[in-house]
Amino acid sequence: MTANDKNASLAVIDYEALANKDGGEIQKLVQACESVGMFHLSLGNSQMKAIYEDIPNLLEAGSAFFSLPSDSEEKRQSLREGMERGYHAANTFEYYEIARDEYQQGKWALPGSLSPHEERITSILHGLNQVIHTVLAELCDAVQVDLAELSDDPMVPSDTALKLVYKPPVQEPGAVVQPWHTDFGLMTTMWYEEVSAQIPVYDAEGKRTEDWQAVPVVDGALLVNIADQLEAKCHGRLRSTVHRAVTPPGPKKERRGLVYLLRPYKGQDQGQDQGQDQH
Repeated sequence: MTANDKNASLAVIDYEALANKDGGEIQKLVQACESVGMFHLSLGNSQMKAIYEDIPNLLEAGSAFFSLPSDSEEKRQSLREGMERGYHAANTFEYYEIARDEYQQGKWALPGSLSPHEERITSILHGLNQVIHTVLAELCDAVQVDLAELSDDPMVPSDTALKLVYKPPVQEPGAVVQPWHTDFGLMTTMWYEEVSAQIPVYDAEGKRTEDWQAVPVVDGALLVNIADQLEAKCHGRLRSTVHRAVTPPGPKKERRGLVYLLRPYKGQDQGQDQGQDQH
C-alpha cells in the first residue's frame, strides 16, 4: 500500500449554516457522507467557535497527565477493564477516554492532573455533543433515516466518549500508527494539529485501490466521519469511512489530538480494522 503526494479533497461544511437548516449546506453534507463518509466541519465562525478554540487548552492540560511515569499512581488508578474507558497505553500512543454517561451522572473521577480543568472538560464535552447531534439530526432527516431510539439523555447507558490522545516522538514521518479501519458507533469527530489521517484512493468505479491520500487539516474545522452503525441503519447509503492513522511529516515530536465518539449503543461490536482501535 502506498501513499501518494496528493491531499484528499473533502467537503467543508459550515456548522452555522447547517444549524440554521440551510438547504444547500444540508445537500452538501449528504453528498459528502454518501461518497467519502468524511468531511470537515467548520466551527470558526459559528456559535461553537469558543469551544473549538478551547480544545488546545484542554490538550495542554492533558499533557501534564500523559507526562507522568507509566507506573504513577494517577495512571494506575485511571486504568479500566473492558471497554476503552479510562487510561490506555500502547507502543506508539496513549489515550485517556472519558465516558459521557458516567461523567454526566457524577460517577467519573478525573485524575489529579485533570481535575482542576473539570469546567473546561464539561464545556467541551457538552459543546461537541451538541455539534455532533445537530449534524446527525440534519443528515438523518435529509436521507429519511429514523433514529427514534437515539437518546441524548446521559442517564441512558452508552459508549459515547471524549478521548484525549497523546503520541510520543517515536515514529518516523509517514509511519502508519494504526492500520486501516472503520469506526463503530454512529459518528466520530476529531481535532488534530497536523495531518494525522489518510483515506484510500478510489477508482472510477468506486472501488478502493491500494493507494492512500492524506487528509489535510483545515483551520477552524473539525474532521468528522460516518461510522458503522449509521451505515447499517441507512442500508449502505452513507459510507462508514475507511481510514488509517499516520505520523505527520517533519521532525519527531510529541503530538496531541482530541476525539469525540458518538456511540449510543452500549456494548455493540467494534468496527472493521487491521489493528487496535485508538479512536
